[in-house]
Formats: sequence, C-alpha cells, structure tokens
Amino acid sequence: MKHNYEERRQNRIDYANEQAAKLKKESDNLYNKAMDMASYIPMGQPILVGHHSEKRDRRYREKIHTTHGKSIAASDKARYYENKAATIEANDSISSDDPQAIAKLKDKLAVLESTQAFMKAANKCVKSRNKAAFMNLPHATEKIWLEITTPDYLKRTGFADYTLRNNNANIRRVKQRIAQLERLEQLITAEKTINGVRVVINTEANRVQLFFPNKPNEDIINRLRSRGFRFSRSEGNAWQQFISRSAVDHAYMVAGLYETGDGAQ
Repeated sequence: MKHNYEERRQNRIDYANEQAAKLKKESDNLYNKAMDMASYIPMGQPILVGHHSEKRDRRYREKIHTTHGKSIAASDKARYYENKAATIEANDSISSDDPQAIAKLKDKLAVLESTQAFMKAANKCVKSRNKAAFMNLPHATEKIWLEITTPDYLKRTGFADYTLRNNNANIRRVKQRIAQLERLEQLITAEKTINGVRVVINTEANRVQLFFPNKPNEDIINRLRSRGFRFSRSEGNAWQQFISRSAVDHAYMVAGLYETGDGAQ
C-alpha cells in the first residue's frame, strides 16, 4: 500500500532470502544425515534376501532414500525463494501502490513518446535514403541505420508497422493509467456505514475496505472474492480491493446485502 510500499517490498525480499537460507541449511543437514546413514552400509553390500535382517535392511535403505528426497525437495524450494527474491528486486513494473507511481509513469511515457517520434523520423529517412538526416536524429547510430536499411524476409525496411502500433498502444495505456491515478489522487478518505458494515474509501492505503461487525456468510464472501476483494488481518480484518469506481459500487452493493447477525464473531 502507498503508506508503506517500499517497506513492504523490502520485507518481501528479506522474507524470500531468509526462507532460501533456511531451506539451504535444511537441505545440507538432510544430505549429511543421509550420507552418514549410508556410511554404515558396507560398500557394495546387497540386501540379504531371506536373511532375518532383510526387512530391517530394506526399511533402513528406504529411510536413506527418503532423507535424500527431502534434501532435494528443500534444495528446490530454496532455489524457488532465491528466484523469487531476485524477481522482486529486478521487477521494474510500476505498482499503483507506489507513492511515486505517477512520476514514474510520466517518465516512462516520455521515453515511449520519444521512441515513437524517433521511429517515425527514422522511417522517413529510410524512405528518402537520407542517412545524413538520420544521423542527426537523437539516439541515431550506425548500427541502427544498418539494421533498419537491411531488408527483412519480406524485403521491408525501416521500423516495422507493428512495432510502431505496439509502442503507440503502450503510450495510450500509460496515459490512461496516469489519468486514472490522477483522478484517484483527488479522492479523499470517506466512510459510510450500511447495515452495520463500515465501507471505507481509504486513499492512503489505496483500497476500498469493508469492515463487518461479524464474519460474513459464504455468499457474501464469494461475492467479495469474485471481484478481487481479499481479507487482510493486518488492516484490521478488512475485506479490501484497489480503489476504483466499480470496486466502490460493489462494496456498497455487498454491504447492502449483509444482514446483522450473519456469520459468527
């Protein structure tokens, strides 16, 4: 959420790293245990079929195999958490919870628009075969000129139409997100009680929140979950979703369906 976005992000990274370290240690311990157990079996010693020790020996070897399996499983889980921590750190997508989201989106928009202008101007230069004009463009290089003047398998040159269309679609999408977030910034925290249910538009947390006097019944819970609402103990046992017009409308509708006495304390 906006009020602790960076802290929560770092907590997720720290938790993943801690789990990875814990599981690596567990894997090592299990591996060493399995190797220690195996050391008591003479090298090359087969199971003595029919001997009174056969059942005990089979159980012992199976226990070694199981311990090895647990070591491998712990190692796999450690890699999962290592990758998860790396993914969170490398993720450069812009969350609506980020307090700097609008500024970052505007920076992204500037890059996209600059790229679009460059590709259009470059295609004109390719069409007129004017390398000198191309080299005067911002970000122009010999390598790019060679790439866009080398015909593709359909003998086309320049930046492909689909590249321009996709970039233009990204420009529209980013503009829409900026407009949406700017509208949300104009909202103020508001609260309304319906059938004993507090419906809070929490702008600081960037969430629409419902606080029920008792645990809601399954129908109410399913209606909330179907529209992306999630239960959060850390937010005072709230059912919540990102702020949007549809989320607010759905919250009011669900609160209207709630009947005092539903569920249990």
